[in-house]
Amino acid sequence: MSRFLSFIAVAVFSVGASAQTVTAATPPDELVKTVTAELRADIAEHQAEYKANPEALSTLVDEKVVPHFDVPRISRLVLGLHGRKATPEQLERFGNAFKNMLFQSYATALVDYHDSVEIEWKPLRMADDATRATVQSTLIRKDAPPVPIGFVMHKSEAGWKVFDITVENISLVNNFRAQLNGEISKNGLDAVIEKLEGGQIDPKTETIKDAAG
Repeated sequence: MSRFLSFIAVAVFSVGASAQTVTAATPPDELVKTVTAELRADIAEHQAEYKANPEALSTLVDEKVVPHFDVPRISRLVLGLHGRKATPEQLERFGNAFKNMLFQSYATALVDYHDSVEIEWKPLRMADDATRATVQSTLIRKDAPPVPIGFVMHKSEAGWKVFDITVENISLVNNFRAQLNGEISKNGLDAVIEKLEGGQIDPKTETIKDAAG
């Protein structure tokens, strides 16, 4: 799966209908389609400003988008077996660094491509008492084939949360786990956390740079 498509898939989360209040009882498909409609409108109005000031954009994403992703669960899934051996401090550092890396890339993609994609939503198929659901959609790009995207979600006490995204039926979580597993086995979790914190892991290209860059 193209890493470009995987982080653009995160940006799809901002392609919604009209804004409306989201609560813990909001169904997963309605949440995915509407929760960041205000964000999209804000970026459309302030695109030049956010390009000039990425920190302001990151703040906006932290407030509007990140709360609807289960970052601790995503982190545990990405770490796999390595997560079982990690200390609470390592898990917290990894989660924060991974979130910042993923959503900083997301924010940049959102500004650059927010007006060049459309999305078609599939009817949600979910039992009334389900605690897990996948919201299926198709990303429509200009001069490029359509791409199926799924938002894999679970129901928490705070409402529905995204914990994985599939692009062409390939898991974003599994892709990152494969990318980082060898690096963790070779150099240790602390070294990978430091590279995440230092911006040495590029989610768009799957590149992990050494200290010399």
